[in-house]
Amino acid sequence: MVVTTPVKDNYMLSRGFGANSRINLQYYLWKDGSDYIIHPSISIDGENLRVADIGSGTCIWLIEMSRRLKPSAQLDGLDVCHDQSPPTELLPSNISLRIHDCLSEPPADLLGVYDIIHIQNFNSVIRDNDPVPVVKNMLKMLKAEGHLTWGEYDFQTWKSATISSGTGYDDELPKLLEYNATFGHTQKPNFQIHNWTANLPETFSECGVVDVVVERRSFSPEISTFLLDTFMVASWEISKNVLDPLGGERGNIARKYIETVG
Repeated sequence: MVVTTPVKDNYMLSRGFGANSRINLQYYLWKDGSDYIIHPSISIDGENLRVADIGSGTCIWLIEMSRRLKPSAQLDGLDVCHDQSPPTELLPSNISLRIHDCLSEPPADLLGVYDIIHIQNFNSVIRDNDPVPVVKNMLKMLKAEGHLTWGEYDFQTWKSATISSGTGYDDELPKLLEYNATFGHTQKPNFQIHNWTANLPETFSECGVVDVVVERRSFSPEISTFLLDTFMVASWEISKNVLDPLGGERGNIARKYIETVG
């Protein structure tokens, strides 16, 4: 089932087979880095669990979760657009899709219904470097004893590595990161520079979340080039969707950085 009510969509990345491939690769790389798709402190053995994935995208997380939960579980994919989702006829029968903007007040029928809410990789969605509105809206949808799990890259800890066989263009990657973060030097640094991701545990506590579990992991060096590939694709999408419309050859400047790094 898909519930569709159009909402304003400010998504800066792309939708389509290329973006879908990027999302799915990011999912598997994240899984490789963490060794799980949901934190082991969260029990998934119960009957009739209600689970939500915020920004469900290609539904890859929901599909795998449906294989791990009991058949009585109900999983909901909440997103502003489901163009990247598989046809509902191909999804497991206990997965439903619904149009919902996590930046907006949840509808009455979603208040206090979820045992588990999952959200991940929302750097391009959070506005004004402030995740509090999203956290508060998700907490409204969570049961009193429910679990909220949020996974995010911490761009402040990103480092470009130099190797002996490198091309000598290592400085171009931080330049691209900064160029994306300032929308081609038109704004103050946004999601990739500010530290809201690093401060998420404190944000949870300030919003009333208890028993906050924090886990920080570094990806293994052997998959670093795969992670770089996904960042390059996302940067290309931003160059087309955000920088080109701003004019001043900003999209071309970003793509030059991408070609140099790649």
